[in-house]
Amino acid sequence: MTFRQCSAIKHIPDVAKGFKDTQEFKELQQRVSEIRKRLAHERQSRTENDAAVDKSGDKCLSQIQTLRQTFNVIFDRLERHTISEMERSKTSLRNNIQADVVQIDDVTEKLKMLTDALKYGSDTNEALSYIGFSKCDEVIFNVQLLLQTIANKDDFKMTFQPFKGLKEYLSSLEMLGEIICKGGEKPLPGPDHVFEVEKHVLHNVEVDDDKHRCGIIGIYRLANGEFLLSDNRNSKLKLLNSRYQVMSTSDVPDYPQDVCSTGQREAAVAVDDGKDRHEILLVRVKAGKIEQTRTIKCQHPCRGLAHHGGQLYVTTGTALYVYDMAGGQGRQLYSDKNGKITVARCAVSPDGSRIYITNFTHHQLITLNKDGTTLSTFTHPELRYPVTPHVTSQGHVFVTCDRQNSVVQVTEKNNQQTVTTLAGENNGLTKPLSLCFNSNNSLLVGQFDNDNIVELKLE
Repeated sequence: MTFRQCSAIKHIPDVAKGFKDTQEFKELQQRVSEIRKRLAHERQSRTENDAAVDKSGDKCLSQIQTLRQTFNVIFDRLERHTISEMERSKTSLRNNIQADVVQIDDVTEKLKMLTDALKYGSDTNEALSYIGFSKCDEVIFNVQLLLQTIANKDDFKMTFQPFKGLKEYLSSLEMLGEIICKGGEKPLPGPDHVFEVEKHVLHNVEVDDDKHRCGIIGIYRLANGEFLLSDNRNSKLKLLNSRYQVMSTSDVPDYPQDVCSTGQREAAVAVDDGKDRHEILLVRVKAGKIEQTRTIKCQHPCRGLAHHGGQLYVTTGTALYVYDMAGGQGRQLYSDKNGKITVARCAVSPDGSRIYITNFTHHQLITLNKDGTTLSTFTHPELRYPVTPHVTSQGHVFVTCDRQNSVVQVTEKNNQQTVTTLAGENNGLTKPLSLCFNSNNSLLVGQFDNDNIVELKLE
């Protein structure tokens, strides 16, 4: 053990001599008084904030209960309309059955009348008997046709078939909505602010049973501050805590692609093996564990994912599809077959008015409106081989560029877009494929064939 050598030693009484007469000592009481006032002010402020939080909680409770009442009204209306349709269908089926019964009764009566006439008239008048026989024979022919028609009919019946995916979707929800907490952190600057990287930190996300080096091609921050990663090379989902430590994993089919949040603790994962498996896997994160809830089958490749307003946006490599969360038939929103990977991945602006897609083949960032109409097509020498776009809550747009080993920021001013390279190989980036903005002004970058994700601390 070593000690620092002192150049000189002075006794405290010698140092303190005359100190009480200094201006610094005389102002001490004033300084303490001012600090105590500030402490009292901040305490009062936090106490009032605590009461405000309690009050806002009561407001949230009221809104939740109102929403539940609204759902009750909606389900009551749906029940009434469904029962009404059932009654209408039942009346229609019974009318069909009664029509057959009426026809049967009608021909039965005709046959009785004709046979009675033949019975009582055959002894007195042969002409009348012949006429009666002819009419009876004609009725019998019609009856046989009627019997054949009725015999070919299946018995009428009714069954109730709930709309596909409705029960599964409702069952997959853990809450009626998100509880959004604000405050505690400074708000982000405006969307035209250009960030700079202050420093970068590597976080290892390898686990013991990984068979290959990680391929983190999907990463998303959940509302509770945890992160969900898709490890393509190991066919795993990995859950990180707010300190970027792996809490749990979940094996998934070959091969997980992009991932996006669909609720406070729910997420969607694209799964595609490049052959015949094209799925969207819905998962729930609970108590530090990943629970797989259900799967939406697709008839096209599933590469990139984004979620907004209860809709899932899915990229195929050459097209963009939109699905509702119940898993109904997806509809194509945009397509470009002029290349191998013309619709790599997508991101949606906070208000849902803009959809950003990357054209990997032609080095483009394309902006669509919510109807799929192209608003702009942007190219730039620093925007090469773009893969994953990401949009913050304030509208900042970031993009990973795979073969350039870089992350860029795209800003727009006066309808003019510009690119700034934020980070590159000198920040530890190799094959950056996934991207996520954290609330503490940092970007998390997932990499292929690399056990580390890179945290870029921004300023």
